[in-house]
Amino acid sequence: MAIAKQSPWQIQKAVVFALIVRELNARFGRFRLGYAWAILEPLALITILSCIRLAIGRSDLAGLPYPVFFASGIMPFLLFQHIVQTCLMSVEANQSLFNYQRVKPSDTVVSRVIIETVITLASGALIFTSMYLAGLVFTWNNTLEFLAAASLCVLFASGLGLGLSVIGPLWQESKKIVPVIIRPFFFISGIFFAAGDIPEPYRSYLLWNPLLHVTELIRSSMFAEYQEPQGSFSFLGICTLVSLTLGLMIYRSLHLRVQTSGNIR
Repeated sequence: MAIAKQSPWQIQKAVVFALIVRELNARFGRFRLGYAWAILEPLALITILSCIRLAIGRSDLAGLPYPVFFASGIMPFLLFQHIVQTCLMSVEANQSLFNYQRVKPSDTVVSRVIIETVITLASGALIFTSMYLAGLVFTWNNTLEFLAAASLCVLFASGLGLGLSVIGPLWQESKKIVPVIIRPFFFISGIFFAAGDIPEPYRSYLLWNPLLHVTELIRSSMFAEYQEPQGSFSFLGICTLVSLTLGLMIYRSLHLRVQTSGNIR
């Protein structure tokens, strides 16, 4: 019986699917709570920030209930953070699989980007639905703009992740340095504040941060009540294009060295 010849697209699709199953089993299969862990991190952060805000005594932020405001900032930031940090370790974690000709380093990046995106979207849908049913009422604004903003966030993070996926095995210190670099962005990416509430000239400085544009665009596309959005699709699109270009250039330069030897020497 002859084996049907597969196209490159069919081969990559099969490889990515197998990597997704492998990653899900490795990440959630050994924990008793399983996939519940995916929602516990954002839920814990939202609860802590909401309790702090409640202690201050103010009821809303930029026209939104504060749990909704915090959730709409935390979810895109965690998506960005998880994509970048998991891609950083993706090649090294799957080094043994590169003995198979069909498995490429980029496949491990694609699989992890898909996993993080699906998990974040599912967790976000569950969290916001629960908030709405709990009485935190908001009006959905624009689905197409939301999909565009979320897609740019994923692509921006994927460009960085692609480059870091081949840098990680070659420069071990990057696994310590990259999380340290990302951490301060938690405080300047609009999770705690609306960009419209920041006075000039500080607002202009903060808006050089692409993640602040992600947060602003996500909020303005999700909620009709959000006041004075400051995000720019043009700026975020340019940053995404730069990220993807640099990521592809770094990957093209280093992926063969990583795939064959796994070290820079």
